[in-house]
Amino acid sequence: MNSYVRMLRMIRPYAPQAVAAVVFILLFSFFSVFSFTMISPFLKAMFLDETPPPAVVQERLAPEQAPATGPDGHLNALQKTLGWQDEAKARVLAWTYRHFLNGTRQENLLKICVTMFFLLLLKNLTRYAQEMLLVYIGEKVIRDLRDALYRKFTSLPLSFYHKHKGGELISRATNDVLMAQKCVGVSFTTLLRDPIQIILFLAVALFLSWKLTLLALVMLPASLVVIIRIGKGLRKISHRQQEEMAGLTTTLQETVYGIRVVKGFAMEEHENRRFLARSQELFRQIFRFNRFMKISSPLTEVMSSAVGLFILWYGGSKVFTGGLMAPDLFLLFFACVFSLVKPIKNLGQVNNEIQAGMAAADRIFEVLDTPSEEKLVGEGRDPGSVRGEVAFEHVDFSYLPGEPVLRDVNIHVRPGEVVALVGGSGGGKSTLIDMIPGFYHPDAGAVRVDGVSIRDLDLGKLRRNMGIVTQEVILFHDTIFHNIAYGLEDVTLDDVREAARAANADEFIMKLPQGYETIIGDRGLKLSGGQRQRLSIARAILRNPPILLLDEATSALDTEAEQLVQEAIDRLVQHRTT
Repeated sequence: MNSYVRMLRMIRPYAPQAVAAVVFILLFSFFSVFSFTMISPFLKAMFLDETPPPAVVQERLAPEQAPATGPDGHLNALQKTLGWQDEAKARVLAWTYRHFLNGTRQENLLKICVTMFFLLLLKNLTRYAQEMLLVYIGEKVIRDLRDALYRKFTSLPLSFYHKHKGGELISRATNDVLMAQKCVGVSFTTLLRDPIQIILFLAVALFLSWKLTLLALVMLPASLVVIIRIGKGLRKISHRQQEEMAGLTTTLQETVYGIRVVKGFAMEEHENRRFLARSQELFRQIFRFNRFMKISSPLTEVMSSAVGLFILWYGGSKVFTGGLMAPDLFLLFFACVFSLVKPIKNLGQVNNEIQAGMAAADRIFEVLDTPSEEKLVGEGRDPGSVRGEVAFEHVDFSYLPGEPVLRDVNIHVRPGEVVALVGGSGGGKSTLIDMIPGFYHPDAGAVRVDGVSIRDLDLGKLRRNMGIVTQEVILFHDTIFHNIAYGLEDVTLDDVREAARAANADEFIMKLPQGYETIIGDRGLKLSGGQRQRLSIARAILRNPPILLLDEATSALDTEAEQLVQEAIDRLVQHRTT
């Protein structure tokens, strides 16, 4: 329930639209119920003889419509013999006769039909207005949730991504957000509109016969028990369904990104079997979810219809004896009772949708509640213009408790100095590199830049003073120009070309059909490994950082590409701490 409350709190910025939606919902509900009440005068105009209204009604008509005879004290005497409910009914009937049944049948029928037309027109206009407002609010809230989730993804530390699969996180930002939309979309509309309609129809039914209405409500607790029990089961199933969707997305992502390896090892059938197994499990969970969800609506309708039919039998038998109410009023009462079935059934369905949405919202808020990278560091001092001094002082670090990667590491690098870390695979070289920009923080000791612990620095501003070139080049599905100029503003083509020349990249770029405006594809797959690496170096050169971090930048290149990249690196490291 906490997740649902948090979703509703996101409506606060759109309070004016929410208030307007509630007003239109009230108007829509009023016009809906009022149009139903026209059943009674319609039946009177169509099927009853043109006889004078009952005496109890005549006394409440306007003086020019009331009978000429009758003492003035008759009304007072009559009021004493009537209860408040009968008195109210008499006044309503008097109003009905005064406005709709004071002429010939043809005239009365015309007035009733015209009135019903305008009521239906107003009903549908207000319905359109409230639905558009609620769609606006719902989509705005989901947009805000999606944006907040993306901002959270960019602010989380690298350690978070080591604990979660990429496909799982993508699923939370796509599938889970769509499921959570039900909390503020269709379900939110139903939770506002249908309870109001239930109250209004119930009020009319109580007004007509409180005894029959109470009898009709006997089965309501049973319906609520069914709805609640089904809803609890649906939330658990929906949570499993979202996990399976995340697993399927992860499998798909791994296959697409690793298609070269899949084909190289002739593992197409193996990956097909793995995906089909995930797909079958997802189908099983979705079918199970729908099996529970779909049964709530017919169960609610059957129970509600049973109550209505019982009222029809019991009330109809009383009408025959003339001891309950007039036939037209009984039909109006029966229509109101059966009009309760649809909103009650909708509320049963909306509970299922909310439970599914809450399961998805739980997974989303789990990410949003994870501490951001900025909250894991200190006050965030501005490092200013960095000179380039880097120091490790008695640094200990471990990814998992009890499994140390670094122990009592002490390194001091002066500004402009080039230092190489040499060691076997898994020795902690990349970990040391990642600790300088604050991707990880030591368990003990300190990493300092210009004598200040990186825990006390603004990490964003610190990283703007660094250039990073890794073995795994990260490029974006964009132009070469924007990939080199990534993170920089007001950069000209001449600036980018100068950096590309220094990285031995300008020559091959100019041979491409669109030159620097060439789209390089997802992760730069349209380029060779050496070309991608030189673009990465050009990006670092253009930033002109005082500190340069190179993590096996040439290990995966052939001899010719390595020579070109090495020449670019030699120019890049000049006058920089590397």
